[in-house]
Amino acid sequence: MTYQVLARSWRPQRFADLLGQEAAVQTLSNALTSGTFGQAYMFSGLRGVGKTTVARLLAKAVNCTDGPTAEPCGVCESCREIADGSSIDVIEIDGASNRGIDDVRELRELLKFHPTRDRYRVIIIDEVHMLTREAFNALLKSLEEPPPYIVWIFATTERIKVPDTILSRCQQLDFRPVGTDLIRDRLEEIASAESFSLTPSAAAAIAGAAEGSVRDALSLLDQLRAFTADEVDDEAVAKVLGVPPLEVTARLIEILAAGETAAGLAGLREQLASGQDPSILYQEMGRTLRTLVYLALDPALVPTLSEAQRERLQPISEACGADALTRMLGLWLEHDLLVKDASNRELALEVAAMRLARWPSVQQLEAWLAGSGQVPPDGGPGPETGSTPISGGGAGPSVAKTQTSRKATAAAPRTSKPAPAETEEPDEPENALENENELEQESQRQNEPAPVGTDDLLTVAKADPGVVLATRILGGDVVAVRPDGKGS
Repeated sequence: MTYQVLARSWRPQRFADLLGQEAAVQTLSNALTSGTFGQAYMFSGLRGVGKTTVARLLAKAVNCTDGPTAEPCGVCESCREIADGSSIDVIEIDGASNRGIDDVRELRELLKFHPTRDRYRVIIIDEVHMLTREAFNALLKSLEEPPPYIVWIFATTERIKVPDTILSRCQQLDFRPVGTDLIRDRLEEIASAESFSLTPSAAAAIAGAAEGSVRDALSLLDQLRAFTADEVDDEAVAKVLGVPPLEVTARLIEILAAGETAAGLAGLREQLASGQDPSILYQEMGRTLRTLVYLALDPALVPTLSEAQRERLQPISEACGADALTRMLGLWLEHDLLVKDASNRELALEVAAMRLARWPSVQQLEAWLAGSGQVPPDGGPGPETGSTPISGGGAGPSVAKTQTSRKATAAAPRTSKPAPAETEEPDEPENALENENELEQESQRQNEPAPVGTDDLLTVAKADPGVVLATRILGGDVVAVRPDGKGS
């Protein structure tokens, strides 16, 4: 017997077998049970999520010997012929190759004749958005007032291209991408029934690569099964799909999280030199970062990880922590469009990696700005003095007030004598001195024009010898100012 691909041999034959389309199934089942099903339907959604399959199931349901019913028997002559694609009363047309007005005119001629044997003549037009404007216009009257024995079913992946005049004459059902967990479970079920080996982590990887399309997942599984001679594992998935193994992405993230920029770039260059696609490498590193976040929050969030994968990733998640990993993941995702749209995607990927490698320096700087007392070492990524421009809200009004106040403090002379060192009771004189200084500072602020805008704010900060500008390591913006000193 000729081998039939998994996408065809495992096509659902009942509404209950359909994955992830509960809303559409319930709508149709209720309509069939109550006898209020429509004369025209528009099924729209991602490729490979069950639109054509449901169209055939609906044709079975209305023409089954026991029908119309939400549970066609599947054994009567009508059900078997529709499943085989040989029914003369169910006409299935490809809209891409039969898109002209002459093709629609031929369909309209068929409407004059009653079904040959079945209860309804069902016309299924796949990829209906490919029809021409004239062809759509020719359908309008037939859709609005079809003969009582006609049921129209349209399927499309681009509903936006279908004229509103057509949509308004149809009941519209949206078919959504199928969840990764549902696809993974179906793949494992198929592997068990077909008697070949499929590891849970490989099934999860295939489901993720399918991006919500069950047909894509089954096609990938067919390809992997042929490649591995019925032994589908993580290594085979990595080779066939062109994705790096988890060990590679985990090692790269581990190096970059430690701040080892040179070693991280060397690892990236090695993967790119071996033919790895920059976009895929970027996506897989993002997936690994997300897995690390899940592990840090709750290991139960990633039940599909194998024991070996969990042992490899758990130490990284524990060393970094959930907060740091979450911010690293956000930093990595900032480069998504850059990597996709860049003319030099390798360079864009390297920039993303270098920014991620600066993460330890950012943590050190944030600790210093928080007043931990640990000043970054010389030559390190600590605060700098210079003319780095301030951008959109890096320093707010409180910073301007602090800078102006400190400049006034530096300019205002002290007129009172210092208290003797051995005396420890001058509380009231010190308070009086502070009050006097505050009055002088207020006078100085009134006589001095207030800074306007970020450029003036930066000028004031640079002119004050008692202020150090702390620049953002990753973006080059001024994020805070503080008095010069050792963490005070």
